Amino acid sequence: MKKKIRVVLSVFILNTLSFPQVQSFSIETPSISAGAEFNLLIQEKIRKGEDANINVRNLPISLQKSESTTLITTYEGINFDQNATLNGSYFIPPDPIGAAGPNHLVSVVNCAIEWFTKAGVKQNSQRLGRNSGGIVGSFFATLGPLTATFDPKVIYDQYNGRFIVITMEQQSSPQASRILVAVSQTSDPNAGWYFHSINSLINIGGNSWADYPGLAIGTDAIYITANMFRFSGGGYAGGRLWIIAKSPFYSGGAASVNVYDHITLATGNKYSSTYQPAHMFGTPQTNVGTFLILYSGLSDGTNESVNVIRVDNPLTSPSFTGQNISQGNVDNTTGAYNNAPQLGTATLIATNDRRSLNAVWRNNSLWSVFCIVPPSGVDAGQVTAHWVRVNTTTLSSLTLTDQGNIGGESIATGCYTFFPSIAVNSSNDACIGFSASASTIYPGAYYTGRVSSDPLGYTINPDSVRRGRDYYIRTFGSGSNRWGDYSGASVDPSNDQTFYVFNQYALTRGTIFGGEDGRWGTAFGIVPVSVLPVELSLFTAKVLRSGGVQLNWRTETEVSNFGFDVERLQDYNIEKLQDWEKIGFVEGSGNSNSPKDYSFTDNVMGGKYSYRLKQIDTDGQFEYSKVIEVDAGNIPGGFVLEQNYPNPFNPTTTIKFAVAETQKAELKVFDMLGNEVAALFNGIAEGGKVYEQELNGESLSSGIYFYRLATDNRVENRKMILIK
Repeated sequence: MKKKIRVVLSVFILNTLSFPQVQSFSIETPSISAGAEFNLLIQEKIRKGEDANINVRNLPISLQKSESTTLITTYEGINFDQNATLNGSYFIPPDPIGAAGPNHLVSVVNCAIEWFTKAGVKQNSQRLGRNSGGIVGSFFATLGPLTATFDPKVIYDQYNGRFIVITMEQQSSPQASRILVAVSQTSDPNAGWYFHSINSLINIGGNSWADYPGLAIGTDAIYITANMFRFSGGGYAGGRLWIIAKSPFYSGGAASVNVYDHITLATGNKYSSTYQPAHMFGTPQTNVGTFLILYSGLSDGTNESVNVIRVDNPLTSPSFTGQNISQGNVDNTTGAYNNAPQLGTATLIATNDRRSLNAVWRNNSLWSVFCIVPPSGVDAGQVTAHWVRVNTTTLSSLTLTDQGNIGGESIATGCYTFFPSIAVNSSNDACIGFSASASTIYPGAYYTGRVSSDPLGYTINPDSVRRGRDYYIRTFGSGSNRWGDYSGASVDPSNDQTFYVFNQYALTRGTIFGGEDGRWGTAFGIVPVSVLPVELSLFTAKVLRSGGVQLNWRTETEVSNFGFDVERLQDYNIEKLQDWEKIGFVEGSGNSNSPKDYSFTDNVMGGKYSYRLKQIDTDGQFEYSKVIEVDAGNIPGGFVLEQNYPNPFNPTTTIKFAVAETQKAELKVFDMLGNEVAALFNGIAEGGKVYEQELNGESLSSGIYFYRLATDNRVENRKMILIK
């Protein structure tokens, strides 16, 4: 990956005396994508005859089993070895994107495409472009692909019932750059596709090629954005937007394509960096085709902003209007943007940069996701996924409606979150898929979300689609342990109440070459809206001094609750494919409008265990809690910081905590910006004693707060909500 550069732009603003003031913004200059970097590397190895170490040699396809440890249903996608079998060579990174149609799921990785029924039955697995044997058997064979392709994307057009797939080609000698486009003839990907090739070799101070595409649809057009890089010297040359009319392309006719320099043509605020087009839903305002959104660390030195370019009259006489929307001080853009730690190795996972990753427009709101480094709070100094929601009701004056971090502290201490994607339904419920890694976990695939009634800035504690199974090191000599660059999220067009996220995770190592060993897998996660707001207010485990593990949980309300099966998994290892074991049943309270506390003791001695609850309704329906893990050999007492109760609260709430051994402890409360608002305990805590501290929020504003318990050897954070 090339070094990221920040550039400073000056915007003149007329004050009341008509003298110009200069407001300076800094922004990251785009680097080439991981897929393009590997595409160039493999071309160079082939040219020099050094590609033998990346070619497949009698590699068996390794089928993966489904993981059943989360609240959601998951389906396994293509993995590192299967992709190599299709293409004849190993490829990084997977660049996973997936989309849902009425009856099918379509996924793409760097150089392969698959589709499934919604029951998880695979119906096609195919390489996208050329391999060493030629183009026969390639998805894009009719377009005569030049290379294995890179940076594919897929989206479902809910207006017209079609899947759209694009992928990129770049060839250095002779120079070539193309965007390959396919549109399914119906909502069934098995019914055939229409294909078109876009020549994306453009002279911008020298011949330039297209990279890092954005893909979206509107009512009448397909939108593709790309960063352009020069063949000579490899420098960033600018951006381009291609607009493809759906008619007559969707009927098998010739595609009508126009390309625009949206950055130069835009009036108002605009910047030469990465823009993502918005997937449009419903009926946009008059003349609006789509919105292009940019972040890339856009900052005036104090506050950060997103920039939005509105695209009007896309098929007749396109116009481009840009404006900035301030986010406040949410990102330390002058500090280090670090790669993520992972368990088992000092080699870090590449988190890339701050560029926008995808966008959705729905119900006069523009949503987007990207990464930041929070300057304060529980995620300070860690690369963290971030989401924004912009109100577009008044087109001439866009405003920030909401935003929030996707922190990883509930996954693991010091957890980085990166490569997010977002989907939104008609009720303004949102689901976000992302990657996560920390020094105590392997890199994996996760999701979170919010429903429209949630407080500002709120998302549920993340859960896993696939937890990483091993550490991952795979650079192919590039010097960067590439993980990205994308993930996928979409909403079910048939019911609008189910989200699908598609992402990668680290498989168990076992394919060694070039002194490296790392394998990626991919998976779909199916997230019903009902999963998003449902959380036990408390589910904890502690090791007893006398031996055994005590589980404690609390419900706030209950409807037809028959009870809870308590399930255990010993020495969690998905490769061994153990089954969860029912170890007990605790009767529920039926119907209740008041909090109920439950407890169960598992008389185990030593060993590591995972626990979950299977909550069963009186009609037999059930759902699973999150999974908690405990080392039963870690006696005595444990370190316990419980969820505050009640939560949300107004104006008082109680926080319980305990420490294993007598030691100094501090319990403090912070706001979203990391400012301390209360110190509830600061002194010597006795080992094994349960402390209850009350917070009075009378003087505090409504919103999200964090409380932190810190001792000499451990720190733990939790989130709570004050609603007045």
